[in-house]
Amino acid sequence: MQSLYKTTKDMETKLHALLAEVQELKNKAREMEEENVRLRKELATIYRDGFTGGFGSGEPGMAHKGFFNLLDLYDHDFHICNVYFGRKRTGDCLFCMAFLRKEQEPAK
Repeated sequence: MQSLYKTTKDMETKLHALLAEVQELKNKAREMEEENVRLRKELATIYRDGFTGGFGSGEPGMAHKGFFNLLDLYDHDFHICNVYFGRKRTGDCLFCMAFLRKEQEPAK
């Protein structure tokens, strides 16, 4: 039977290794959260610029293409509404659906 001192020393070594793994996991989670925030901001900027003149100013077909890109995002279970933009959807969103319906209506 191992001595009590050796057993506690082994346990301490394992705990240090586990703590190092937890720290590494925590750092990766922080990096992913920062990237997620950055990507949401980029997507929101593209979204905002696309409907205030970015898409429509150059080519006439770009606004149409932008709409289909948003529709594709929605089909991949992401919100495209201004309330939850860029977040993962778990079901249908009334705000997104209202936005899509509004965009499909002909311009008056």
